[in-house]
Amino acid sequence: MARTLQPADRAEALAALSAHEQGRLDATPRHKQDDFLAGRLLLRRLVTELTGDADVEIVAKCPDCGGPHGQPTVPDSTVWLSLSHGVDAVVAAASLEGRVGVDVERLDQPEALEAIRSLTGEATTQRWTRVEAILKADGRGLRVDPSQVVIEGDTGWVRGEATRYALEERELAPGLRASLAAEF
Repeated sequence: MARTLQPADRAEALAALSAHEQGRLDATPRHKQDDFLAGRLLLRRLVTELTGDADVEIVAKCPDCGGPHGQPTVPDSTVWLSLSHGVDAVVAAASLEGRVGVDVERLDQPEALEAIRSLTGEATTQRWTRVEAILKADGRGLRVDPSQVVIEGDTGWVRGEATRYALEERELAPGLRASLAAEF
């Protein structure tokens, strides 16, 4: 299940924040706070839709530094979450059936395409959003070299790993693409 949401309804998002999330918001630069709130609201709505539980805490803890950033999780839960912030959108995914990853990017950024080419060997936003979605679903993100991601048709995986991911893309708006990777 995946949904998109433009930064919206600040009051609802603020009211639902846990103490952990409020701390994250306070540490977020002001110009990015609406995106943070939209992401948390989207994740909370997805988890509620999947589980029926509206009172969930969503946390993020970096496995490298222990900081309050990285892949969002619901402690002591079987819900898998992913979140991506793009220039014009926030995209989230949630699943009870296995790991998920999502990425959203603009299509019209030449400097980004050159960076993508250096990381993946291909200069397409479609390739990059697929790679990023797989790495997020894998749980290690960019701690894995993006060139280690193999994509064949609508399936992808990290070289040397058994887990496979089904891939789906959507153009959310003109010039804005999102990819979803879901474990199968």
